[in-house]
Amino acid sequence: MCSVANNPIPDYSRQPDIHSFSSMRLNVDEPLVLPNGVRIFVIDGGAHDINRIEVAFGGGTFDEVKPMEATLMASMTMHGNTTYSSQDVAEKLDFCGSWFGSRCLDHHTTITLHSLNRCFADILPMFADIVMHPAFPEKEFALTKAKMSSAYRTARDKVKYLANLEASRLFFGESHPLARDITDSHFDAISTDDLRAFHHRYYQPQNCTIVLSGRITREILNLVTDTFAALPAGYGVPEPHAFAINRSDTRFSSLHHPGAVQSGISMFLPAPPRSHSDYIKLRVLIMALGGYFGSRLMSNVREDKGYTYGITASLLGRASCANIAIATECDNAYVSPLIDEVRREIDRLSHEPIPDDELSMVKQFIMSDLAKTLETPFSIASYVDSTLFFGVSPDYFNRQVAEIGSVTPQELMAMAQKYLHADDATIVVVGDNEK
Repeated sequence: MCSVANNPIPDYSRQPDIHSFSSMRLNVDEPLVLPNGVRIFVIDGGAHDINRIEVAFGGGTFDEVKPMEATLMASMTMHGNTTYSSQDVAEKLDFCGSWFGSRCLDHHTTITLHSLNRCFADILPMFADIVMHPAFPEKEFALTKAKMSSAYRTARDKVKYLANLEASRLFFGESHPLARDITDSHFDAISTDDLRAFHHRYYQPQNCTIVLSGRITREILNLVTDTFAALPAGYGVPEPHAFAINRSDTRFSSLHHPGAVQSGISMFLPAPPRSHSDYIKLRVLIMALGGYFGSRLMSNVREDKGYTYGITASLLGRASCANIAIATECDNAYVSPLIDEVRREIDRLSHEPIPDDELSMVKQFIMSDLAKTLETPFSIASYVDSTLFFGVSPDYFNRQVAEIGSVTPQELMAMAQKYLHADDATIVVVGDNEK
């Protein structure tokens, strides 16, 4: 029998006390480097005998010869090779309680396996084999293309997607990868030969970083090192493609989308890259503007004015470029007053210091988000992944904790005066102009 006599019942009628976060720190060991160039980060911990291995290769959407070839290639990897058919892969994953995932970023493509420790020795050889030697079967290729093409057609019916696409075109330039308007013709132009060529260019040991996380035993680590150390050393890997931002002089664009019930609104502003000394402080400022439910934009545009169900402001920092993005949807009649209110909130941040109690709330929100990074080996591994993808070191976490904790209202007002200029925003509205 379990006794609870010594555990007092919480008083749920009383609001819990709020305390500031104590110091948080993330220490990540240097990666193991295999003789063929493969790097392996090991994040050991957790209460359960499970693990995750994420294999990342340089080469992503910015490095494609044809749009979507990197994304298609990553997705098709999970459909097997000449040794393991698509059905073999599905059956083994099901039997072992494991699953694959893939994603494609600006300059990286990743393939991920989640597994039970007791099944790892059985499933790792298949995983490594299909990652390094995919076959790209034509039947599965046609089905994958059709599924992705359908998803893009569905997205192109949404005003929010179209507004972001047009804002990206005006802000980054017609030829920039972030401004691509993916259509059926792009999928029609890709063949399995294109996927093989991309795989041949980038999937090489010296271009590979592995993040191994979970309850990592010596046996599991040895299996990973032995498996990937056996890969023959590759050849030269192309340098990542660099794309200059070629911003249009157009600062406002309205696109007609017949039948749209609401209008989609996107606003882009320039920002420094993630490696810049201003980036972390600017992140706090943008969070106050529109990064959480109690933000200024939500309080004004949603709660006070009732123009929209939701509005967000984000600082989108990539390895090579960054921008501030404000996005929402609203009734066609509210487009103009909503944009006016956004401008007003931007201007306020440049002329009025954020009150201490509001800044404290913003800091606590961001610190809570950072604290989630330390919850599990998988969340820590995801953070290590992000440092690879965004071109910063793992110590970036500790820099964020220090700078967010010490930033002042005066510093944030200086950031607003430096970066938040409403008249310089690229603004796009997509909706039914007749309404």
